[in-house]
Amino acid sequence: YTITMLYVKFFASQKVEVITDQVMPQMQGDDLARKLLEIRPDLPIILCTGFSKAITEERAKALGIREFLFKPVGAVALAEVVRRVLDEK
Repeated sequence: YTITMLYVKFFASQKVEVITDQVMPQMQGDDLARKLLEIRPDLPIILCTGFSKAITEERAKALGIREFLFKPVGAVALAEVVRRVLDEK
């Protein structure tokens, strides 16, 4: 196995949630979400952005992203969103 294949096998078997930023150096958050959801369609993803013309809340939801947050987001608000996403069936 390659490291990538080991990671994919591990990732596919775990109960995880992903919180990501839209703007990142090598891959945009919506692209990351798309790739992760190809592997795990049920994966809860929360996408955060300060401002982006590339992604809207509607587009994020259409991609399968569970929550779309504008930064800055406070700790309490983030905790509430994480709890809500984890509680979804």
